[in-house]
Amino acid sequence: MKQSKIMSLVESVINIAVGFGISLAAQMYFLPLLGVTVSFRQNLFFALIMTVISIARSYLLRRVFEALHIRRPLSSFMQAVIAERFRQIEQEGWSTTHDDAHPVGELAAAGSCYAIMPTWRRRADDDFGREPPMVWPWSLEWWKPQGNRRDLVRAAALVVAEGEKFDRNRGRK
Repeated sequence: MKQSKIMSLVESVINIAVGFGISLAAQMYFLPLLGVTVSFRQNLFFALIMTVISIARSYLLRRVFEALHIRRPLSSFMQAVIAERFRQIEQEGWSTTHDDAHPVGELAAAGSCYAIMPTWRRRADDDFGREPPMVWPWSLEWWKPQGNRRDLVRAAALVVAEGEKFDRNRGRK
């Protein structure tokens, strides 16, 4: 799930505060071992300078990595697919053991049913979505279409589950 702006701010502030504290403690411990004597106020000021430099370095490196496409931000759709996959695991309880118990291709087949829903909706009458496509692998109670984007997200997450299962079981016989 995507982190909220306030939680990103909280995480950043905590990260900076912890870094500042570690820097201050390290200076107070190691500088005297090296024969350098400075007051607490000087240590505090130097730790503050190093913290500002660290923030600037982190920001600039992030901008450079994104400009070089070393670190690419995920689209909101990709983030939704990842969040849905984690929701399936954490809230629905569909563990890797559960996924592995499905026959090969079954998770992907279910995903394909959700993936075709936007097309099917355009052709359907008022009874749309009450009955799943004929290739739906599970009982009717598990058929829960919710809307074009949501169904596409669910479809992609089910295909991801099938791919993860494939990777886990590759080479096992």
